Amino acid sequence: MRTLQKLAFKDFLVLLRDRGGLAMLFIMPMALVLIMTILQNNTFKAINESGINLILLNNDSDSLGIAIEEEIVRSGFFNIHRELKGIRPSEDDVREAVASGKYQIGIIIPEDATRIIRQRVKDNVLRIFSGDTAFASTGGDSVLILLLIDPATKNSLRSTLQGSIREYSARVESRIVFNELTREINSRMMVSLPNLNSIRQEIVHYREEYVARNNRTVVPNAVQHNVPAWTLFAMFFIVIPFASAMIKEREDSSLARLLTMPCSYATILLSRVFVYLIVCFLQFSLIMAMGVYLFPLIGLPALVIEGRIFGLSVMAIAASLAAIGYGVAVGTMARTHQQAAIFASISVIILAAIGGIWVPVFIMPAVMRELSVVSPMNWGLNGFYDILVRNAGLSQVIHYALYLVIFSAGCLLLAMYYHKSKKEYA
Repeated sequence: MRTLQKLAFKDFLVLLRDRGGLAMLFIMPMALVLIMTILQNNTFKAINESGINLILLNNDSDSLGIAIEEEIVRSGFFNIHRELKGIRPSEDDVREAVASGKYQIGIIIPEDATRIIRQRVKDNVLRIFSGDTAFASTGGDSVLILLLIDPATKNSLRSTLQGSIREYSARVESRIVFNELTREINSRMMVSLPNLNSIRQEIVHYREEYVARNNRTVVPNAVQHNVPAWTLFAMFFIVIPFASAMIKEREDSSLARLLTMPCSYATILLSRVFVYLIVCFLQFSLIMAMGVYLFPLIGLPALVIEGRIFGLSVMAIAASLAAIGYGVAVGTMARTHQQAAIFASISVIILAAIGGIWVPVFIMPAVMRELSVVSPMNWGLNGFYDILVRNAGLSQVIHYALYLVIFSAGCLLLAMYYHKSKKEYA
């Protein structure tokens, strides 16, 4: 135990010797988390909080045009513009504005759209009461609502908007149908009926909820998604300085001198794991504190960790062990600083990519979704998400922590076996 304490003290001194590098281990991850969270939060706002620019040319001053305009405004989904440079635009102006990329959506509602619908409905109602059951076209004009889309706009948004406009149009058309039916029936009967629109009821409703365990409802935000993701990424990037430190010890013969002491290579590795575990946990703590206290001051949602600190800490320790174990393996098997730096940085980025750090797993191709389960970052990310977003307890995420610990133990055993097979003894 005394030997382990001395080795740990030595590793702390080595770490503190490069104060600039030590500061980078904390400052850079915090900056990364802050920047990525701000960017992701703004992306969420661009999609959900009136971030999409829409130019509307409503040439119909009657029911259809008014209803569609009101529904678009009520949705809160768009920045709605009705003028270009203070002037009501023409159809060509709207096309040019969308084509230039200044507006993602353009909607043109034709003149007399409501009158055309009303006349078509009136003709059909008259034909019903005259006994003509052949609903042939009257030859009247159709109503064409023009939806102009910037090619850079996502297909999902286009489909959603098209569906919404169809819904608004059908709602107005059905209202006109009931009005015309009421008028025609009252004109043919002695007893007047109330407007049939008054008996219409919306019986089927829907409600959208984000569901979590223990009957609690949570709404995920950019902070809950990005803080754990980029914290994991920062933890695993400790592989680079960790491996470099191990190679430097071999090159300046420090390792050979240490092995002349009455201690094993496993004890040396254990002391190094202990020191860097403290570093990783401090990284985690500072980033969590930033999410709780700093983010609200700059307009970002606060990270809520109340009642979840123990589960988050366990996951952080497990993830730290996985990152350190990986660093030990890379540092033991790499021969030069260049090998360690190149392999460590690229492999960490690959693990992050397939683990869901860069792109959410659910939008990956099927093959990549299957492959994501081999990334330790995916295990850690799932554990953090379950706690922060799905309100899971430690018992629900302990298997992810065990995967990470087993991965760490496997890396350490591989490093010791490789060291023994190469007989790197002084």
